[in-house]
Amino acid sequence: MTGDLDVQSSQTLSGDVAAQTTINVATDAGQTLQSTTAATGNSGSSIILGGGTLTGSFNQTTTSAAVDAESQLNGANAQTGDASFSVQAIANSQLLGSTDSAIAANINQSNAATVTANGGVVFGDVAGQGAFAAAGVANNVMSTGQGASTQGVVVNQTNNGEVTQGAMFANLGQSGVTSTSATASGDNANITNTEGSLTVGATQDNEAYVRAQSVETSFNWGAASVEAEGVGNSVAAGAAGPSLSLDNVQLNGVGGVQSIASFGGDTGFDTFVSSSATGNAVTGFACSQCGGVVSVENSQTNLGDVSASSAIDLTGAARSVRGVATAVGNTASFYVSTPH
Repeated sequence: MTGDLDVQSSQTLSGDVAAQTTINVATDAGQTLQSTTAATGNSGSSIILGGGTLTGSFNQTTTSAAVDAESQLNGANAQTGDASFSVQAIANSQLLGSTDSAIAANINQSNAATVTANGGVVFGDVAGQGAFAAAGVANNVMSTGQGASTQGVVVNQTNNGEVTQGAMFANLGQSGVTSTSATASGDNANITNTEGSLTVGATQDNEAYVRAQSVETSFNWGAASVEAEGVGNSVAAGAAGPSLSLDNVQLNGVGGVQSIASFGGDTGFDTFVSSSATGNAVTGFACSQCGGVVSVENSQTNLGDVSASSAIDLTGAARSVRGVATAVGNTASFYVSTPH
């Protein structure tokens, strides 16, 4: 048997949303230290399995002043084996999913809130692996089709908040293998199919200042990776199937996009620092082995400044040092290839 699912969903947030975590460790956090902090304004999920069609209209509006996630780890004289530390703030998030089914949906997201995800770590010794991540996103859509699924999705996203930010600061005495990352995105849509055809209409307007900053310091380290990524508008539409039809319109306003990544230390082994900032980005692809056809109409306008910076400051010696900084106003990639 198969069944259809029709959803008419409307979500409106007018009050502020805040999530905060503070951890104080005097000497020993044990073998594993974990912390997750998340603040979300509006969130929705609709999934259909085993046949039928998911249809509907999904409307999410955030009019509050702030969606804010803050997390702080204090342990200047403490030690741990492995550390996992994340902080996330999202104003509007909608998930759609299908397996051997169809999706025909309209998604409208509007955000007026300042969205901030800020994390801070002060810790003496992370002996094993450490992962420290911050992500701030105003509007987010993810739609995934598995098996013999087809999709027709229309996405409209507007971000009028003053600031959208993800920032992570990790200050370590000594460390093994660490990854410190920060991402910030005004509007994001990721829509993929594994077999069937895919039709996407996307309109994105980001007017916020988008800022991503990732900082790590460690006096002695094994391998350290520091990455920051900021993007005003982003669309990814991929069909590992026969066809993709994409109509994409993106406007990134005068607020600008900034990405900052840095690492500082004395003596260690490997260091990699990467910073990327993009005004508008779109990617579309289909499967060449399926007789793939891609049809695209694309319009991208970037009005604001876009800047990316990477910095590495070592007072001693290292085995390898790599730094990358990339800033792009508009980028568009469309291709037909063999899926992997």
